[in-house]
Amino acid sequence: MKKTSIFATIPSLLFGISFLLEEVNALNGIPLALIFFFGSLASYLLLFGVGWVKNFPKWTIHSIGISVCMSWFLMDVSTPILNRTEVWGIIALIPLTLTLIISFLLNPSFQPLKSLYNQIKGEKNILIFLFYGVLPLILWMGFDEMNRPLLFIYPIILTAIVVTTIILYLENSKKFHRGVIIILGTIIPIIVATIGIMNLFGQ
Repeated sequence: MKKTSIFATIPSLLFGISFLLEEVNALNGIPLALIFFFGSLASYLLLFGVGWVKNFPKWTIHSIGISVCMSWFLMDVSTPILNRTEVWGIIALIPLTLTLIISFLLNPSFQPLKSLYNQIKGEKNILIFLFYGVLPLILWMGFDEMNRPLLFIYPIILTAIVVTTIILYLENSKKFHRGVIIILGTIIPIIVATIGIMNLFGQ
């Protein structure tokens, strides 16, 4: 297994841990979930920056969609635990903006975008992979406001599926197989999350 495949899973692992610890926080009042959440965002942005500098090799591509979407998501979020009751607004875009500026300074060209376009043109499933990092955020939002004794099981299952999908996708050398992997890796977590939400609502 390539080291790059392992590095590519770190942001998703951190997000999964924050998802899991959200229930622990509800019990113990420790903001570890918030620390891991921002750690996940920081690692996604780092992966995005590395991707730009290196003309977006495949193992960095899934950081693009989530870096933009998570920054946008935080614009409408407040963090009372940090003594901020107002939404972050445009301030939430600063980390992404700084990442873009630093990345462009290190690689002052638009070759990364050209490289990304050529990869998508040659393999359409890369477009799905580009937004694959957004999936954990969507799943987390589906479980938001839920507080059930067995809720911790679902972050573990969903994170395991997402991480496994990323590794299998990056390690497989056949285009068709990668397409099947990324499609199944998207559909299965949604099915699992839907079943989980329905079960939790039924309790």
